Amino acid sequence: MPTAAKAIRTSPKGEARRWWAKVAYNGQDRPLALAALQSSGIPLRPVDGAKDLLSAMARGDALIKGAARLVVPRRKGRSQNTRYHRLLQWRLVMGYAGFEVFAKACLRKRENDGLGTDDFERLIADCRFPPIALTQPILNAETSRWLSRQGDSDPIDILSNFLRLGRTHRDFLHEWFKGHAIETHLEAIHLAKILRHATAHGVLSPAKCHGLGLTDALKMLPKTIDEIRVAVINRLYACRE
Repeated sequence: MPTAAKAIRTSPKGEARRWWAKVAYNGQDRPLALAALQSSGIPLRPVDGAKDLLSAMARGDALIKGAARLVVPRRKGRSQNTRYHRLLQWRLVMGYAGFEVFAKACLRKRENDGLGTDDFERLIADCRFPPIALTQPILNAETSRWLSRQGDSDPIDILSNFLRLGRTHRDFLHEWFKGHAIETHLEAIHLAKILRHATAHGVLSPAKCHGLGLTDALKMLPKTIDEIRVAVINRLYACRE
């Protein structure tokens, strides 16, 4: 006797992601996707006739998901520990690169424009996120000795100079290392930007990541970036006509 097929239960978030993939990335209703983006209030400029905007969002989306889902196994041994942190660093670089492409497309910014705190705030306004908590990093003994040998300045100032940070990034990192826990996605994406730049510019080595106590941040941030992607798509879904 034939039986009725079981209904597939989906979460609201899953429904939103499937809708966006269908209408935007698969091209079934691109005008509707653009209208939802316009209605969200995120873009800095009108989206009508925006060439390749949805393509850019799709590319950023793929990079973010790829980074968040990439498993980095950890094995014992000094060389393996170095390899582990290097992979964590470049997974974050991949995730943040995707975020830049995705965010600039949503905001309708040019590719060579930077992303600042105001842009982050605009992108995630009215979005809901799961709670996060990233406490201050703890330096190991070797790194503490390295900082003490660099001079008589505050160790955090020495670290900021070593990482070649500007004033805004320097002040942010100071607060975190002094005990301010990172508890919002806005703060998390700011930290991701700092660690991405320091990695991509070659000043933050895997050994320094381990010694500075950055392991938990490197592990968490790609997932946090993916949560921002999902939240933005949920916002677009809520703004559909």
